[in-house]
Amino acid sequence: MIVTSTQADQHTWVLGFSGKLNFQSRQAYQTAVNQAQAASPRQIIFDFTNLSYIDSAGLGLLTVTHRKLTGAGIKISLANVQESVKQLLLLINMDKLFPLFDSVAAASQQPKTAEFSHS
Repeated sequence: MIVTSTQADQHTWVLGFSGKLNFQSRQAYQTAVNQAQAASPRQIIFDFTNLSYIDSAGLGLLTVTHRKLTGAGIKISLANVQESVKQLLLLINMDKLFPLFDSVAAASQQPKTAEFSHS
């Protein structure tokens, strides 16, 4: 997996993922998330334009990331999610944790505060 990191504005980072989000890619994923978090953004947008596959390990990484970043007051959004990945996310209700957007621009227009859900 290849991860690109871009600062969209002073409060927003965009992480672009390509390839597969699975156990083998966890180190690259965690490094990118940690670097973005270190910049203290209000929002991180995961751009899944080129993410072709996600497995249970990848879903676990997303869940852990959600807890970690929302606990730090950072909102996470997913943009440009490929249909096969999107179907899986919807099937397991991950859209309840991560708002899904058709573009990075649409995701960046959302309020930059984290929303907390109470289970």
